[in-house]
Amino acid sequence: MSCSVRSSCGNISDIGYPFWGLDRPESCGYPGFKLSCSESELEITISSATYRVLAINKESQTLHVSRTDYSENLCPTHLINSTFERETSPFQQNGDSQDIRLYYGCQPLTAPQNLTSILGISNQFDCTINNTNIVGYYVTREFAGTVTGNFLRSCSNSVIIPVPNSQVPSLEEGRDPDDLEEAAKIGFQLWWSADDTRCNNCVNKGGQCGRNLVSGGFECYCSDGDVCSPEPSVLGKPQARDLGIGCH
Repeated sequence: MSCSVRSSCGNISDIGYPFWGLDRPESCGYPGFKLSCSESELEITISSATYRVLAINKESQTLHVSRTDYSENLCPTHLINSTFERETSPFQQNGDSQDIRLYYGCQPLTAPQNLTSILGISNQFDCTINNTNIVGYYVTREFAGTVTGNFLRSCSNSVIIPVPNSQVPSLEEGRDPDDLEEAAKIGFQLWWSADDTRCNNCVNKGGQCGRNLVSGGFECYCSDGDVCSPEPSVLGKPQARDLGIGCH
């Protein structure tokens, strides 16, 4: 078995730990880092939301992604939040993005109730989701405890998607739903963490990082256990396992 994979999906060719999927075995990756290919686009699913993978930077451990379900319009069939729980997710937003909340199933705003003159709420957009015509808005700011907030609470659903910080001023100025579509396509960056210290030690000693599918623990794969042990055992003997596989 080999973990060395050069992907022909999308514009990213060299895929290594902690990612797996495509032709790369699960034992060569980390939970939550499975990649797939859809219509020649590299994708990853995080907390039920699917993202197009635009770039992978192993040096900075960052992933540039965009929501696949918002690539064409603001009316996906299923409304799913982008969530990156600090306690449970290996992915975190790295500060270059802001969460935008979209509200669905709202009432149309009409004078004298026209709240769109308030900075931070968009013009109305119309959707047909599951054969139902609905009205929506996006907001770039918090409106809790305000008249606008009370109005938005009457909407039937809401979803959070991140957009680049650089796009927020134009979203607030233009209030145009088309601008949000473009911002969503640009995508945002995520920082990841996946047994970083152990993997670095493993690589520095000539090993290749992977995972034991039985125990779920980290494995340092190598051709000579005396060479690439990531850390000494309690008896001072190497722990790396000589499995004769490659997880580049």
